[in-house]
Amino acid sequence: MTIRLGDVTFSDWISLECEGGFTDTFIFDINALNGLPPFVFHPLLQRLVAELDKKRPGASLWIRVTSPGEWYLMEVKRSMTDGFSVPYVVTSNDKTPDYRSFSFGPKLFSSSHPPPPKVDDEFSSFSCEELKCLQVLTRNRKGSAEEIASLAGLPETITYDVLQGLQKKKKVIFKLGEMFQKDKSKPKKMDPYPMWHPRRKGVSAALRSWGASEGSDFSNIKELHPDKICTPHRNISRRWLAWLRSAYPHAEIWTGWSEVKIPGTSVRPDALAWGRIQGFETVFWLEVGDNHKKRRQIEEITKQRLSEAWRFCRETGTRLVYASISLNWVHEAVAWTCTSLPAGVAVILGDRRIVGRLPNVEWGRVSRLAN
Repeated sequence: MTIRLGDVTFSDWISLECEGGFTDTFIFDINALNGLPPFVFHPLLQRLVAELDKKRPGASLWIRVTSPGEWYLMEVKRSMTDGFSVPYVVTSNDKTPDYRSFSFGPKLFSSSHPPPPKVDDEFSSFSCEELKCLQVLTRNRKGSAEEIASLAGLPETITYDVLQGLQKKKKVIFKLGEMFQKDKSKPKKMDPYPMWHPRRKGVSAALRSWGASEGSDFSNIKELHPDKICTPHRNISRRWLAWLRSAYPHAEIWTGWSEVKIPGTSVRPDALAWGRIQGFETVFWLEVGDNHKKRRQIEEITKQRLSEAWRFCRETGTRLVYASISLNWVHEAVAWTCTSLPAGVAVILGDRRIVGRLPNVEWGRVSRLAN
């Protein structure tokens, strides 16, 4: 159910009975498998909270997260530490908050408010597979079918059929587009090959599925460095999830994102994935290339990346698989740096020419593919 309040919408509404009164609580649902990293929702929710303050004095906010593991939920909670002007609480979707769970005590009313009006949404008419493809394309701007399949967690054959269906519905288009360029003064260039692009109505459906009402600023969701689209480097980072699923068929690789900015870190992974391997909830951090750097630079930046990646994972108690996909001489420099690894960290070195294969994960050690 989607409900409307003024110019914004929420997933649902509830009046919780507690402490001898009733709350006026609006629900915002987040699904960990919706194509977005957990760090991006606070700016969007500020817009919704502003409407609550204006139209519904005394209202509270319940952020409800559906997640196969704990890490995504914990990161959503961490991203909300700046708080809001209304009482809020973040829980998993199977837990109902009590009065003391909120950031501060929500206002209680003597009787339950009447529920806000329900409205039709723009995304319930799409299949799960269609919505996943639209979500990936909205964040990544454009991409090949294999890249979309990897990030959506779908087989390539199914992804291609889904994209063809969306094209018939005029939600996406397969075309040769213009390259994104840092220097806008230079002549425009075309992409080297056609790709799938979302159309305006496809983007609108994806935004609504994430809870972004019309007029909301959700610009921080986009994949970083769009000028690198179509490069081999970007193709590998977008296919990281498929690579992991192929290399570790017994692991659970739930979701992931290419070129994502992580709050509180000065380094940015080329791709980030999340799942469970060998029984441990794990973040899979990918770095591609570095062969354009000198050995000393590689050693220094690897030390910094690994340190910040491990600090990031320790905050929520997950393990870390740090992966370098590059050439042998780069791997020598990376391995030289990765000494005395913590028990919760594994470093894996993969060959960019051998797609879908990775060495075994060995905690506290560096491992590489056998020659």
